[in-house]
Amino acid sequence: MKILSKLEFRKIKSKEFDDATQILDNELGKKRVRSSKFLYQKFKEFPKFFLGIFLDNELIGVIFGFPREDYLLMSELAIDRRFQRRGFGKLLVKEFEKVAKENKYYKINVGSEDKSIYFYKSLLGYKPFLLIQFEKWDYSEEDFNKFKIIRIYNYNKNNTAIEVKITNCNLKLINQLRKKYSKAYFQYIFTKRIRR
Repeated sequence: MKILSKLEFRKIKSKEFDDATQILDNELGKKRVRSSKFLYQKFKEFPKFFLGIFLDNELIGVIFGFPREDYLLMSELAIDRRFQRRGFGKLLVKEFEKVAKENKYYKINVGSEDKSIYFYKSLLGYKPFLLIQFEKWDYSEEDFNKFKIIRIYNYNKNNTAIEVKITNCNLKLINQLRKKYSKAYFQYIFTKRIRR
């Protein structure tokens, strides 16, 4: 006899928020960029972009997001390690894209850990660009003028971010840049435009 499991995508409820952040802690650990307190504030503002994937009513993965200047940020994504490498992450991202479109967000950006490059680029079709962040006393914009700069912005009086157009993203390249510009922060950002 074959037993079928029920798979459900839905918004995280307030009482499930701690369980959701526990999955983030378990799977991302010290690589988590945003605190639970910060995420809870965003959750209260934008609950429709905090989704869970449930297998037989058990929360097995989460995706969190919130609006930014001109896009929807996919902020956090984690699948419980017992359920990884089974396509649940891809399904969860597709559900997030549906919710984005329903709410009239047609561009999604996500910062990628090095190990997730293939996931966003090849499995999901997101397009990469390189984000370089640095403190003004370490570097100047001119130090990066050999790159194909898309946009430069100063997000406070001491810090600058540069978005750089790239044709190929790989770990070898980003690690070379990290070595050459050791005081700057480099990360691949992936973006996708959703059809209206």
